[in-house]
Amino acid sequence: MYAKVAVLRIVKVDNYGPCDIYLKTVDGKYVSGLKAKKNDAGYDVVESDTKVSVFHKDSNGNAGIYYVIVPAGVKISVYNTNDENRIKTTKAAGLTAGKYYTLTTGPTTGTETATLANGTTETVDWVQLWIGGPRFATKNIADPMTWNDAAKTGKDFAWGEKWRTPSKADLELLEKIQHDYEVWYEKTEIKGANYPTFTLKTDPNKEYNLVQITGYQPGYNNNSIFLYNIISKEGNNNYTFWTSTESPFEGKGYEFQIIENEGFFGSFGFDPLKWKTNKILVRPILNTNTILWSNQYVDK
Repeated sequence: MYAKVAVLRIVKVDNYGPCDIYLKTVDGKYVSGLKAKKNDAGYDVVESDTKVSVFHKDSNGNAGIYYVIVPAGVKISVYNTNDENRIKTTKAAGLTAGKYYTLTTGPTTGTETATLANGTTETVDWVQLWIGGPRFATKNIADPMTWNDAAKTGKDFAWGEKWRTPSKADLELLEKIQHDYEVWYEKTEIKGANYPTFTLKTDPNKEYNLVQITGYQPGYNNNSIFLYNIISKEGNNNYTFWTSTESPFEGKGYEFQIIENEGFFGSFGFDPLKWKTNKILVRPILNTNTILWSNQYVDK
């Protein structure tokens, strides 16, 4: 029988948000299933006047990738939990039979307001780089700061209560890379099957050099942030930011650092030996567990 269905690759983006996927037809009916036609390669879409979920996962935990078979060749809309959280509406021709389509339960990029110390606000872009990961600002806070200032939360934080400095636990995946020594040491690029890609962007004619970090999973492949710093007197580039995690060594905090030497990664990971009084850059993350499409809707 010729395939008359498509496959949705559902990416549950975090361990907190809802994942209750249902479909609607062009006439507003719920899709409850598919019924094969007798003596025909086609099928009938079974409709319902009441909501029928085609896929469900509990909100707590369960970040990951899941697969759902859906009708092809007919216009459908895909929702998560309620009609406000529409993920996607197809064109009139519907999905192509036999193809896979990636849909995320919430946005993996967006914007949020930062409230500065003088009371002014600015809009900051954010990016999530891996499933279940933090939502990074695409830029640092303007000025380096001490660990005590970086570790502040709520309205006391430099960008206000919607942002915070990431903890070491938030960056658990980066610690796994740190311990996978062979994947990064003296490499020009960090690239592993289960890791984001770290690419050196160097130009000796410019004051700032960059490390580009790019997501690696479906729904994240086009998501990137850049870490930057000034070339040191020794000729190294130091890409660093504070974490909010206190070091076991008195008076010190954890810094995340990448050190580049002559175009190669020479150091990668968490340094527990930074004095709290040192002024180091901060790359904030959003202070929220989940974001729904209804919070930041982008028509697709």
